[in-house]
Amino acid sequence: MRRILFAFAFLAACRPEPHRPSAAPLAAPSATAAHAPPPAAGAREPVSTTLALGRAFSCLLTTRGQVRCWGTNDSGQRGGDGLGGVLALAAGPDHACAVQQDVIRCWGKNDHGQLGDGSRIERPSPVLVREMGRAGEHIQHEKTQPVLTRDSSCFFWSEEYSGSFAACTGAHLDTDIFGLTGRGPAPPCPSGTLCSKVYAASGAAFESGLCTLSDVNGVPRVACPFGPPSLAPRQPERDFGSQDDGKTVGVLVVGRDFACGLGAGGVLCWGSNTRGQLGRREPAGTRDPLPVEGMAGAAALCAGAEHACAQKADGRVLCWGDGRRGQLGTGDPVAAGTVVEVPAAAGAKAIGCGEAHTCAAFADGRVVCWGADEAGQSSGSGKGLIAAPSVVTISR
Repeated sequence: MRRILFAFAFLAACRPEPHRPSAAPLAAPSATAAHAPPPAAGAREPVSTTLALGRAFSCLLTTRGQVRCWGTNDSGQRGGDGLGGVLALAAGPDHACAVQQDVIRCWGKNDHGQLGDGSRIERPSPVLVREMGRAGEHIQHEKTQPVLTRDSSCFFWSEEYSGSFAACTGAHLDTDIFGLTGRGPAPPCPSGTLCSKVYAASGAAFESGLCTLSDVNGVPRVACPFGPPSLAPRQPERDFGSQDDGKTVGVLVVGRDFACGLGAGGVLCWGSNTRGQLGRREPAGTRDPLPVEGMAGAAALCAGAEHACAQKADGRVLCWGDGRRGQLGTGDPVAAGTVVEVPAAAGAKAIGCGEAHTCAAFADGRVVCWGADEAGQSSGSGKGLIAAPSVVTISR
C-alpha cells in the first residue's frame, strides 16, 4: 500500500513543509533582510519551526522542546510556559495543547470541555487530556499533531498501513470522526467509488470549524465538515497537485470565514473576501479556490481571523487581508487586497498568525511580532497596537 504522508497545518502553528526533510534549506535571505531588527539584549534559545498564536496570547516551541508563552493570561493561556519535553504544540483562541512523549496536556479556557480533563473549569497550568472520544485509546503520541478550534481540541495521527485517525475533546468529542478519517486497514476501493484518506487537517481557531485534506484516488480534496459554508470549496482537483509521488506540500490553513491551501504551484484561497483575505482586490467571496498572485515558491503558510501570511523559499514573508490592527506589518493599519512584503521578517525560521497579530521566529532566538497588542501578545508587555515588526520581550 502506498504510504500516505501527513502535512498538518495549524491556525496557530504554521511551518514550512514538515514532511520533506530532504528538501533544501531556505535560501539566504534577500537584501531586505538587512532591515530586520537587531537581536535583543541577552542570549536566547534558538526556536523550532512552531509558533502557536491565539486571540491575545502567543507561544513558541524551542528546539529543546520547551514552551514559552506571553500575552494575556486571564483564562490561563500562558499556563504552558516552561513546559518541557514537547513534541508538538498548537493554540486555539484562548487555550493551547502540547503533545509529549506519552501524554497530551492542555491549558487555558475550558468552557466547552476543550481541555479534555472532564471539567469545564479553566486551567492556569497544563492538565492531562483524558476524554478524547472513541479513538483516544489508540493514540500514538510520537505521530500526533493537535488541531484546535474555538471549542474543541482534535489530535490527528497516522498508522502507515491502517489509515488516518483522530481523537477529539470538547464540542466534537462525540462526533463520528472516523467518518472523516477512516479506521483500520483500508480495503481496496470498489470499482467506480471514491477512496478517501485524510492526510492533513486544520482548525478554524476563531470558529468551530474543521477542514481536512484527503487523498481521493490520488487527488487531494478539501472537506470542511464543521464551520461556515464558505469554508467548503468547490473542488479544485487539478490545482492541489497529486499525492502520487508522496511529496506534495498539502498545507491547509483556515481563518474565520476563509481558507487557503499551499500546493505545488503556490497558494490558493477561497471563502469571504470582505477584508481582502483572499489576496484579491475584488470584495466578492468565492467557493472556487483562486490563486494568490506572487506566491510561487511559497514554503509556509498561516491564517489569522481575517488575514494570512506566507513565507517563500527565498526567506521573504508576505501578508494580505485585514490590516486594521497592524497585523500585516506594513507600518500602516489598513487592509490590503493585494500581497505586501514584511522586510523585517525576512529569513525567519517560522511564521505564525493569531487572531489579529503575526509573529516570526529566527534561528538566533529572536521573535518579532506585529499587530494587536492590547494584552502583550505582540510585544510581551502590552502597547495597544504594533504596526511594524518589533522584537518580543519574553520574561524569564
